[in-house]
Amino acid sequence: MIKPSLALAALSVARGPIVRLLRIAPLCIVAGLSACSPHQQPSTPTSSSTPAPGAQTLSAQLHIADGRSVATATFAFANGFATITVKTTADHILAPGFHDMHIHAVGKCEPNSVDPMKPGALGDFLSAGMHYQAPGHTGEPMSGDLDPLEVRQDGAAYLVTTTDAFTKDDLLAGNKTAILLHGAEHSPDAEKRLACGVIGTG
Repeated sequence: MIKPSLALAALSVARGPIVRLLRIAPLCIVAGLSACSPHQQPSTPTSSSTPAPGAQTLSAQLHIADGRSVATATFAFANGFATITVKTTADHILAPGFHDMHIHAVGKCEPNSVDPMKPGALGDFLSAGMHYQAPGHTGEPMSGDLDPLEVRQDGAAYLVTTTDAFTKDDLLAGNKTAILLHGAEHSPDAEKRLACGVIGTG
C-alpha cells in the first residue's frame, strides 16, 4: 500500500505537467481533434461553382420576351465535363417552383419568332429550335437536358450542375446554341419558353 505522504509527494512532483494537460484537453475538445493534431493540415472549403484552373468558359444572359434580364448562365469546361452555374439576376419576375431548363439547337433568342422546324408556328423564342443533341448522341436524355431551376418565393434561384453530354466546341459549332428556361411546373406556363440566352464567349 502506498502511504498517503508518498502519494501527495508524487502528485506534487507531477502537478506541473498534469495541470498543463488539464488546460490543453478542454481546448482540444472545443476546437475538435483535427485542430489539435500538429501533423494535419487545416481543411480548406471548396466550391463546386468555382471553375477549375485552366477551365474554358462560355456564358449566356437569359432574357424574357420584353427584354428584361432574369438570369445568367456560365459553362466551365475542364476534366472532360462541363460545370453549369445558373443564377437569377432579378427578383420577383420568375414564378416560384421548378422551371425546366434545356439547351436548344439554334443560337437565336427572338420573341414572337418562327420555329425553324415548324414554319407555321409563332411564339416567344421558337427561333431557338428543338432540344440540342450533340453529334453522335442518340436517345434520352437528350444532350441539352439540364436539371430544373428551383425558384424561391422571392423569385431568386441558384443552381450548379455538371454534365459530360457536350463540349465547348459542340455548343459553338454550326448555328451555335441557346439555353432556355420554361415556366413553372404545374402552371399554365409550364410549356412556355419563358426566358432565353444565346450561349457564347462574350
